[in-house]
Amino acid sequence: MLTKTVLTYSALLGAVSAAYLRGFLQISYDSQTAKEKFDYLFDQISSDNSPGSWPPTVGWPPASALPYIFIESMKPTVSEVTDVMPDGRYKLIHSVGGAAGVKLELEENPYTGLFQQAEYGLIRFASAKEPKEGADVGALDGGFTPGMGIKFLRDNQPSANIVFLHKLTAQDSWNFFKNTQSNHLSVGGLGTAENLLKKKIETSGSNWVNMVGLSDMARYAEDGSEVSDEDIKFPFQLLLIPTDEMASKFPDEYEKPLIEQLRTIGSGTTLYELHAKEDYDAAPVLIGRLTTTSTIESSVFADSKLFLKHQIMEEDFALRPEWTERCASNDDCPICPVDARC
Repeated sequence: MLTKTVLTYSALLGAVSAAYLRGFLQISYDSQTAKEKFDYLFDQISSDNSPGSWPPTVGWPPASALPYIFIESMKPTVSEVTDVMPDGRYKLIHSVGGAAGVKLELEENPYTGLFQQAEYGLIRFASAKEPKEGADVGALDGGFTPGMGIKFLRDNQPSANIVFLHKLTAQDSWNFFKNTQSNHLSVGGLGTAENLLKKKIETSGSNWVNMVGLSDMARYAEDGSEVSDEDIKFPFQLLLIPTDEMASKFPDEYEKPLIEQLRTIGSGTTLYELHAKEDYDAAPVLIGRLTTTSTIESSVFADSKLFLKHQIMEEDFALRPEWTERCASNDDCPICPVDARC
């Protein structure tokens, strides 16, 4: 009994020590400059250009298999502060794609923090689920659902992260850049699988599962300086509108795998115009452009290890409570321009 107690205590002590070590290492990592962290992550991304893999229907451990997506909690996705996937978690959606460096080329705008300068960004492009590709398959039938995650690094502070989608359901073109993407999504017109996924996202604890917040982007500047609650300013919604060149760069019909298309995009390419809606009813205003700072390549690290925290919308509403007067619930708040009610 004593031996068992000692072993249990030792295991507990080891777990606590490991947690403290992870915390210390995270603080040490966060204290670096934006460029140092960008260089480290980009080196990891570039070290192996093998793609990751789509989750199997059955796998071991079970958490690595696709059906687990409907069981696992989303809480770590909204609470973990790290650039690397927490131990024991797997990318069960957006599992395989391409990665690159990006920056925001910003115009004069009223927002704070990274909305004034964001030079050190990383982006992942991926379909939400594995598409059924082929010359005789349309993108809609193939389930092609483009989405992006963008991480901006800052001096002495954790990164800011935003995720974008056109919608939770597939689009009708194989051109990844055909449609506008946003950090807010419509929750209407979902099928069975999408509604199950929506239920899974509700395990994050947020009542606004179709939205991710932007206040963290505005809280700290790229140099790490903090903006107070009194001075912080951030938009209600962002829209990434493809440039005319990108919207027509690839055909609507299937031509080749996504990564082969992405590899043709050079460094210095403007992918999207960045438009911001100051509040729910405001018209979108151009505030900048999203431009690549490297070529786009597959990466086993980006596909399996790069972590993108999702900020819950409640954090934005806490700073802008007047927004909830217009958007008391998802049903009262159609997300434009993709919602049919717009």
